[in-house]
Amino acid sequence: MTPNNETTLPPETAAFDVREFARTAHGSRRATLDLGPLADEPLDAESVRLVRALRDMERTTLHRMRDLLVTATHKDARVTAFLTTWMFERFWTADALDAVLDASPAARDLPPSAGPARWVPAERRGRRGPVRRSLRAALTGAQIVAVHVTTGLVDEWITQAAYRRLADESSAMASIINPVMETKHRHIRFLAEEAERRLRGSARAQRLTCRALRHAAWPLGSVDRSRHERTFFERHVFGDQRGRAEARRIRGMVAALPGIRAGVASTVESRLLP
Repeated sequence: MTPNNETTLPPETAAFDVREFARTAHGSRRATLDLGPLADEPLDAESVRLVRALRDMERTTLHRMRDLLVTATHKDARVTAFLTTWMFERFWTADALDAVLDASPAARDLPPSAGPARWVPAERRGRRGPVRRSLRAALTGAQIVAVHVTTGLVDEWITQAAYRRLADESSAMASIINPVMETKHRHIRFLAEEAERRLRGSARAQRLTCRALRHAAWPLGSVDRSRHERTFFERHVFGDQRGRAEARRIRGMVAALPGIRAGVASTVESRLLP
């Protein structure tokens, strides 16, 4: 039953230790990267393009932090402490993927990533400038934290699916992807615990989060990416039978979150598909 006081959250029972997470943060991977297998088994052009897409997704972190920290999220010490380390780890993951691109001959022949953006009416909120977004978020109040952790969680699920696709395509990438997936698992653990707790504690947080999930461009930051790069990502990661099964799996996880309607989860799934 939803508490009458919308700002009240259930007692924190999360097992995730943010201090331990910060203490054991993963920095530069360059010294331990095993790029040798890529010389024997070079990535093909589509796999290299997916590496570049993942690198660009990891690099959006700074822009996302800018949007997050002008809202009430910056007042939540636990979430802010997590986000600081989360940003640090994503920066170094992007750096590791840069090393993969440098070691891949096919990267030299990739099409430019820049180009006209896709226009989707439902995504128009994401095209508002940071000032307008921060003013709107200020009106939302503390419930914006639930929106941020939940959309971040869904984004990590999508990113994880892309890494799994890349690992399936190239055994040479296994030693590089496996540590990244371990890092992602820690990110998902925190975000899942926070999303569960905050959504369960507030009907208003559920409504706001449903609205954000319906209107988000997936993966987060895609609203600013070129039309052809978005189409490539959707087709390559979710376009075949296995990819559609991944999209259904994500839909199921979204629908299992407290207060997230099945129709919202289906919208997320449909917008992953090419």
